Amino acid sequence: MAKELSGNTKKVYDAMMKKSATSEEKAKGMEDIVREARIPKGAVANSINELVKKVFAQ
Repeated sequence: MAKELSGNTKKVYDAMMKKSATSEEKAKGMEDIVREARIPKGAVANSINELVKKVFAQ
């Protein structure tokens, strides 16, 4: 899936992988992802929504 991503969504995905936030049980707080991705909270939220849509579209 990472190859299909670009921009902020790729940054958020990479930050989640680095923080091992790959499942609901391992979910990290939004602030952890914001710090790691170095983008605003709103952009992180939008990117997470995009990732969720992509996962459920498969």
